[in-house]
Amino acid sequence: MRLHTRMIAIALSLAFFVAAAAQEAGPDWLTPAQVRADIELAESAYARVHPGYTRYASKDEMRTAWQQIVDQAEAGGGLSLGDFYLAVERALVTIRCDHTKAELPRALRVKRELEPVYLPFRWQLIEERGIVSAPGETSGLSFGDEILAIDGRSLATIVAAVSPYIPVDGYTDWSRRGGITKSLEFMGGAIDHFGALLWPVGPMAELDIRTAGGEQRTVAVERLTFDAWTALGDQSGTRRNFKDAVSFERIGDKAAYLRVDTFVNYRNPVDPDDIYDPIFEAIRDEGRDKLILDLRENGGGSTDASQRLVAHLIDRKLQIKTDMRAATLDLDGLRAHLDTWDKRALNPSRFAFRANTDGTYSLRRFFTDDLDTVRPDNLAFEGELIILTSSGNSSGSTNLIAVLNGLGRATLVGEKTGGSAEGPTAGLLFTLTLPESGVRTRLPFFRVSNNVPSFDSGLGVSPDIEAPLTVAAFRAGRDPAMEAALKLIGDQAR
Repeated sequence: MRLHTRMIAIALSLAFFVAAAAQEAGPDWLTPAQVRADIELAESAYARVHPGYTRYASKDEMRTAWQQIVDQAEAGGGLSLGDFYLAVERALVTIRCDHTKAELPRALRVKRELEPVYLPFRWQLIEERGIVSAPGETSGLSFGDEILAIDGRSLATIVAAVSPYIPVDGYTDWSRRGGITKSLEFMGGAIDHFGALLWPVGPMAELDIRTAGGEQRTVAVERLTFDAWTALGDQSGTRRNFKDAVSFERIGDKAAYLRVDTFVNYRNPVDPDDIYDPIFEAIRDEGRDKLILDLRENGGGSTDASQRLVAHLIDRKLQIKTDMRAATLDLDGLRAHLDTWDKRALNPSRFAFRANTDGTYSLRRFFTDDLDTVRPDNLAFEGELIILTSSGNSSGSTNLIAVLNGLGRATLVGEKTGGSAEGPTAGLLFTLTLPESGVRTRLPFFRVSNNVPSFDSGLGVSPDIEAPLTVAAFRAGRDPAMEAALKLIGDQAR
């Protein structure tokens, strides 16, 4: 009896916590007037500040995207907070910038952390097929099983429904693949993050699966909370912080393998040279003249971590980025709704910028490390360089790959990247808070120009040797990109 009473008390406390959080974050239902007010602010802010607002979309397309949200609210007598969040995210995706997105409202995030909406295993989308990579202890599945349907919806239908909410740079639509199943930006991945708002999601899920042997069956699995799903671990072995993301292996007598899974160096910062120098010193002292650099899990991050890696790979000085442009320095009427980690950006100094003839403003070089000229490190590697690429590359990792590729410095092996070889809209992000809904969105301030001799507009970088992961290779534990790289360095290096 005491246990039953205690459980009721806990349930009531959780309900009160969720309700309080929802009240603090904003209403569960927005009137047409509230929707209109938030959208007018969002459209004004993005049209004025975003340096890539009409880089890929026209003004008319953006005007239509914002107006559709207002029309939807007026037709339905308003919008739920969840539907409003989805509508704003879809409008932002129209800009085609990976750094432009909406954060899950706090009230919905609290609910998401408490409710079991996550599948009890990890999986990957390979050749457009959902393949189980870490079955977990409770799913009853096996490594390599293929997910055909979830709760009666085919996987293809689900992927098609959530994909429009995943932002990409330019026309690199293939780079959405990784975010479908796991994402640090969207809690759990797009199917969990957006799917729980698009469809009713219960504590149990019915899965249609096909085993590696071809047997088809239907299984019922118990969904997990976010913490329990997170505890399943990351089967790829990637790390969230740069200091933990670098690994080094020797290959035979003459070659080496260096893996860098992220350049994020602001949560637990370290001097990048403290990580890189011992590795490149060992490569030099041991006379290793072939290096495989694996960046496939690297989506970007901090300037210092990427620049210092470049410094260890070049033989002459190099400016990685040639320009960082802002669309405007006039934030009047917007400051009350904007925030950022560098408060100087809220009142940008005219002295720090050079006015351009097209009305934009270029940041002067001596006001940022991003435009520094990088000089070769004393331990710089000058041998044969092979870089492993993937659709998961974007932002800073694509910048690095594009610049080294432009120098003719490396052979690229793997998949087409995300990001922009020309340069992303990034560098500094504002957080725009929409006051009626409490929805927070990310708003880039700079458009970056990479130091590359040429680029394909709206695209990342294409490998010299395509070696995509296949379902057959994944199930067999093979790595086609690594196999191709080893073939390039030759038997004498192994």
